[in-house]
Order: sequence, then C-alpha cells, then structure tokens
Amino acid sequence: MVNILTSLAPYLSILPFVSQHNNKETWQQSHDQTNLLKHCGGMGPYVQGTGYGIPLSLTDTDAAKVDQVIAFARHGERYPTSSVGLDLKRVFEKLKNTKVDAYQGPLSFVRDWEYFVSDDSLLEMETNSSRFSGLLDMYNFGQTVRSQYSDLYKNGTKLPFFAASGQRVVDSAESFAKGFFLGDEKEFEEYAALQILPEKRRQGANTLTTGRSCAPYSKYDGFPSRKTSGIFKSGPFLKKEAQRLNELSPGFDLTKEDVYALLTYCPFELNYRGYSEVCNALSMEAFMGLEYLRDVELWYTKANHPYTLMLGSVYINATLSLMEQGPENLDDQALWFSFSHDTDLLYYLNALTVLDYQTKDLSTKHIDFGRFFKVSELIPMGARIVLERLSASDGEKYVRVIVNDAVIPLAHCHDGPGFSCNLKQLRFLFEKRLKGKTYAEECEVKAKHPQYLSFYWDWKDGRYE
Repeated sequence: MVNILTSLAPYLSILPFVSQHNNKETWQQSHDQTNLLKHCGGMGPYVQGTGYGIPLSLTDTDAAKVDQVIAFARHGERYPTSSVGLDLKRVFEKLKNTKVDAYQGPLSFVRDWEYFVSDDSLLEMETNSSRFSGLLDMYNFGQTVRSQYSDLYKNGTKLPFFAASGQRVVDSAESFAKGFFLGDEKEFEEYAALQILPEKRRQGANTLTTGRSCAPYSKYDGFPSRKTSGIFKSGPFLKKEAQRLNELSPGFDLTKEDVYALLTYCPFELNYRGYSEVCNALSMEAFMGLEYLRDVELWYTKANHPYTLMLGSVYINATLSLMEQGPENLDDQALWFSFSHDTDLLYYLNALTVLDYQTKDLSTKHIDFGRFFKVSELIPMGARIVLERLSASDGEKYVRVIVNDAVIPLAHCHDGPGFSCNLKQLRFLFEKRLKGKTYAEECEVKAKHPQYLSFYWDWKDGRYE
C-alpha cells in the first residue's frame, strides 16, 4: 500500500507549516471552533484572530518593507466593572447560600466555591496573576513589537505612549512600554513618555475616547426597534441552560438571569485565575448564545451606530496623516502606540472599513452563524490593531492591517504587497465615506473645545489635564 505522506513529500517540503507537522492528527485537526475564548463576547482573555492564513512577515516577492507602524490597542485582561461585579456577586451568594440535598452534577463545585474578587478596589482594574494576567499580556505585547520592529526604533530617543485616562488603560500602556524596553527600568524611565488623555467631553476631538465628546451619539442607542424579539429579547438559550442545570444539579432553582450572570462570571474569573469551574459547568451552546447576545448589542450600539463612522474618523484621519507624512517628516519617529477601550477600537475598525465584511445587520430573532462581526474575534481583552506602512521599490506607500495577529485585507482595497492597500487609495475611500462631514460639526463639539486631534504632533509640550 502506498504511503500517501511519502508520495507527497516532494510537495509538502515547499509548505513549511505542513512539513513541520507530519503527524496526521496534528494538521488535520482544527480546535478553533471549540476554543472557549472564541465565544466569551469580548469579556475574556486575549485570543488571536482566525484570519485568512496570510503570513505576518512579508516575502521577498512582495518587494516592500515596513517603515512605519501605528498600533491602537485595548487594555489588557481586567476584573469586571462595578456594575457587573454586583451581578456576579449576587449569583455567587445565591448559589452559596442555597441548601441542597447533595452537591452533584455540573454545579457540584459550589460546595467549595470561593469568590474571585477579594476586594472591591480591584473592580475595573487589570488582573495581575495567572496565565491570563492583563498586565503580563500587555508586557508581552510590548516585547513582541520591539522584537518585530526593532529596526524602526532609534535607540536613546524619547518614545510616546498615548493612553486614555482610565486607570486600567494607563496601567496597560505602562506595562506595554516596559515590555517594549525589555524590562530595563532605566531605559523605561528615561525614554518612555506616557501621554494621558482625559476621558472628558472638554477634550473635544483631541481624544482617544471620541464617544465622550459626541453629544448626539449618546442620545440614540442604535437599535432598529425596542420591540426586538427572539434571541436578543428573551434569550431562549438562557432558559434552556437553566433547565439543564436545574435537572442535573437540583435545588439551586436557577433563572435565566442567573445563567447570564454565570456565563459572564466565567470569562472574568479566567482573567484572574486562569481557570474556572463555572466555565466547565456551562454548555458550549450557552456560550454561543452569550456570544451572539454580545455581538448583537455591540453591533447596534457601537460598531454600526449611525455616529460610529464619525467617532472613528478622528483616529483614522490622524493615522492616515501620520502615514502620509512618514517618519522622515516626524523627527524620524516611526512607531506610534495608543491605548483605549473596546468600543473605541470598534469605531476605528468601522472607519477603517474592516467591518464592511459584515454586509447586513445582525438578526435579532435568531443567531446569524455566517456573520463576520464577532466581538471575541475583534475586541477581546488586550485586542490590538496594527497598521504597517509599506514602502515599495517604486516609491509607492501601502497600508497593511493586522487585527489580533491576523492580517485582514480591506474589503475594497487589497491589491498591494502582502494584501495591503495603497495609501492614496485608502485616503480616497475614507474621504468618500465622510462626504465632507467632520466630527466636530456632526458631534456638536463646542467652539471652545479642540476641533481636531493634535496630540500626536504636540505631545512634547502638550497639556491634556
């Protein structure tokens, strides 16, 4: 009998990944669909994007090199917010205080269960323990960037790190910077210039949190109707999961609200402990329902809100301007790092046209399994959007988009090196979408407040407090 692997060897040898994994079970199995982190609705630990298999490194045939990098990242893994924390504590206390005949089934762990938030002062802060530590995640991200783009940093020069003023964001930016300087405290103290942008309306357009400065945005939630039904309104999967748990672990009398709280409890406990018995107790079907609830909510209220393009336009305009100027006109600074919240990354992705792959609104009646828009793929904790400016041998400039370590070609422009988009074409497409509108006008920014983003250019003497 012919050994198929042997007969294919001459061909497999030209495929580095395949030739390194000749074990049949290794390269014929995919674990993405059963990876719980892909279904945590953006509340759980960082997970790489699925992508399209495009190599992160450019090949010799691309005839282009990276000469500028602009990154926009979400803070790292964190504890729940104060409001979510109340809900998690409620369900914890309900189950702990319930007297049952026997601790059995999926909820048998409740007998020895301990709440993972030891002090309320930790709420909303970065986690700093376990394999999913938010601070460690950002530190490692900084190290990776330094390793990958070391030739773009001029040793011994000040480098700014821009952060929205939320403490978890500031802590993430600082941890990233320490990683970038490879743990050298002296270099960090001397060369890292942390620039903190207040999350206040008075910042106008000179901000990393444009939603705070846009009055009309907060007046409209984005939903097509408050009479939405099915999966969004009642969450039938929640009732089904409650029934399953009540049958297998009788006595706790879980409601659909309890199930939702437990589904939320799981990813936040992962952020802190690195493991969670709550996660093990719940079904994958329930997590898929949670994921879709989160996707629907954030699609309408953030990602595809009528004002989202305006909110993201501030960041994209600044990004394109930096790339059009290039390091040669920016004191040789080729690296730009900014840190904010998940919603701000969604605004950015919208204005960048990455979300154009989602060609229709998400259904509020049933799960749309064919959707592109998945919060866990796009904005998990520690999410990062990296834009590379590529200089081709003919002098043309291109932009390549990397979302969570996966190259994402822009839907309407990807014929450049490494599936990048010509910088001039990207500017044209961006301006075409804006139709002459400006953030300051559409968001009714008061004349006394900044009308445009300037901190990338005036950071050396900027005053933002």
